[in-house]
Amino acid sequence: MMRATHPLLSLTAVLISLFGVASDCIPQEPVDAVTPVSADADILLKVGTKQSPPFAIKHADGSWTRISIELWEHLADELDLEFEFQELTLPEMLVGLEEGRLDAAVAAISVTSERHERIDFCHPHYSTGLGIAVSTRDRSTPWKLLGRVVTSRLLKLVAAMIVTVLGCGFLFWLFERKSNATMFGGKKRHGLGMGFWWSMILLLGNKSLMPVSTMGRLLATLAMFSSLIVLSILTGVITSVLTVGQLDTGIRRSTDLYNVRVASVADSTSADYLRQRHIFFRGYENPRAAMEAVDAGNADAFVYDAALLKYLASDEFANRIDVLPVIFNVQEYAIALPQESELRKPLNEELLRYRESDAWDELVYRYLGE
Repeated sequence: MMRATHPLLSLTAVLISLFGVASDCIPQEPVDAVTPVSADADILLKVGTKQSPPFAIKHADGSWTRISIELWEHLADELDLEFEFQELTLPEMLVGLEEGRLDAAVAAISVTSERHERIDFCHPHYSTGLGIAVSTRDRSTPWKLLGRVVTSRLLKLVAAMIVTVLGCGFLFWLFERKSNATMFGGKKRHGLGMGFWWSMILLLGNKSLMPVSTMGRLLATLAMFSSLIVLSILTGVITSVLTVGQLDTGIRRSTDLYNVRVASVADSTSADYLRQRHIFFRGYENPRAAMEAVDAGNADAFVYDAALLKYLASDEFANRIDVLPVIFNVQEYAIALPQESELRKPLNEELLRYRESDAWDELVYRYLGE
């Protein structure tokens, strides 16, 4: 026996059937497939660099190595980043980062307030400063040697000796002219001349003179003691001048750069430092060219990053170039990035971990001995 269907239920069933048929007839808009962005997506980063030994060096086969390069390679490996190096000048790297054509730049790139207005930086990975490189070769000539000896100090000493000889000579004539008429008698000019002669030879160490008068003997005694002091001072002055002239370059601090011929690398932080302090210098294309100018005697001092100077002086210019023990205008090297780069945070995190490890110390020691 069949149960009767309620009229309301029948009407609902009919409406549902009609709605289903109508929805099948309405054309559906195609839905685009959404591909999620994966953190491991193969994105080839463009990384700028330049020759900056010992932080970045390009080999004959086109490969790059040294401190900054190996640091970047370690960070990229830990973060699974794909990249390629592009060799550029420093101004080209800064413009490339600013315009977004580069994803990063690694080399000996100093962090400055001016650059920070244009680009961003990771945490610094090396602290250094400007140094001064000079030639160790002795380029003495007879005129230079004479210039070392004839100093203002020596001239003052000689002038004092002349005044002393004249004064003692006059006193010898005054005391001896009556007691020793044989030598000091006669015309005044003759007596004064003999007095000056006695005074000079006594000051030079002659002890054979025997004055007749009591005051003359007292004066001779004082002159002989004075001669010991004068000769000692004169010998010491000449010896110190010659020794210091051979070993000292005349440069002890950055303020001494105003008086010498200075070389630097154009478009560098060292060049900016020299310009700001109105120190005249000649700009060279790269550090090696500036170092060669000092080695050849065309410049007296090369002002550049101290770490790079030490590397070049010990590697390519050993026993010919010396880096003075003075560092000024302290600066820091860091990886450069475009502003608001998404790489900055992960790079900084990995960089801090790496710098706390022994591997970083070994890397720096391998190339700098520090």
